[in-house]
Amino acid sequence: MISAWKARESERNKVRLRDTDGFRCRAAALCIKGTGNETLVLLVSGGKDGGKWVIPGGGIEKDECAEQAAHRELMEEAGVRATIVKSIGMFQDDTRKHRTQVFLMEVSEELDTWEENEYGRQRIWMNVLESKEKVKQSHRQILDALMPR
Repeated sequence: MISAWKARESERNKVRLRDTDGFRCRAAALCIKGTGNETLVLLVSGGKDGGKWVIPGGGIEKDECAEQAAHRELMEEAGVRATIVKSIGMFQDDTRKHRTQVFLMEVSEELDTWEENEYGRQRIWMNVLESKEKVKQSHRQILDALMPR
């Protein structure tokens, strides 16, 4: 079951960096393990999205590069340390005016407790095919990038 996750009060007034087109600059960490039909993807519960799971990620902060933001968001949201394998691209959400740089990452450590877990956020490893049905709509295009063409 997915718990409702509430943002901390300190997070509600952060400056949101935007690009020259007015899109919010974001970074995300796509962590996978296994291969082929056995590929699993790491997801976290999404508090604002009515029970949908999401790929860990969030806004890039001032004086932070996309890679640093992906590492920070992965630790905050999922309690996971990982190494970047490669960038898999920039994904755009026109509805929310977000552009997200997504990095494929290899997990090195999963903590038992972490910052946002204390606020009810959960993590789960889920089969890629199943995850496409469980993630919010805007994250499906990211999962599509994992599928062979």
